[in-house]
Amino acid sequence: MGTRGGGAGRLVFRDAFVPEENLLGEENGAGAIFYQMMIPERLTSAAGALGMGQAALDVAVKYSRKRKAFGQPIKNFQAVSFKVAESITQLDAARSMIYATARCVDTNTPAALQRRMVSQAKKFCTDTAWEVVNHAMQILGGIGYTNVYPVERLLRDIRLIMIWTGTNEIMDLIIQHEYFKETQNGPAGRDVENDAPEADNEEEKIYE
Repeated sequence: MGTRGGGAGRLVFRDAFVPEENLLGEENGAGAIFYQMMIPERLTSAAGALGMGQAALDVAVKYSRKRKAFGQPIKNFQAVSFKVAESITQLDAARSMIYATARCVDTNTPAALQRRMVSQAKKFCTDTAWEVVNHAMQILGGIGYTNVYPVERLLRDIRLIMIWTGTNEIMDLIIQHEYFKETQNGPAGRDVENDAPEADNEEEKIYE
């Protein structure tokens, strides 16, 4: 469907013996190595998705200046210009998340925080790119569905990035898991729950 410049194959090991001197890490410690490998994998997936979304928006904005309807460029119509506004806002937010995540990784923050941040970036940036590319195709109209413009290719390619290096549903799983662990001892600072006028009314706080 997409990423036609890349290939895929199946690699199978049966009864493969690995000598001790060729062992990577510790025995039964592959999980930790895998999770560490996924940090750059997922961060670059997020960054790649951002670039694809930006490319699609660039094409759509250029087209909206040239394409006319009812005697004026279609960028003058809110149905088009508001899609541009939404798209660039989301892309800038995604870009900020990527920078924050890269800083988190580069400064060697705890591994659990890196996993959460990278998962958030991968999920948010790929979801954002998917939405932006669809906005771009909608702005171009029918011609955007053809290979006269590259938007249809970007749409096909971005769909895979929402799946590889861990689906976005897996990203949700990691995000909630790590965040619940981070917050299991309560808030790090002031507990805003105590700001409520009746915060000390324990009889009203029923949990079962």
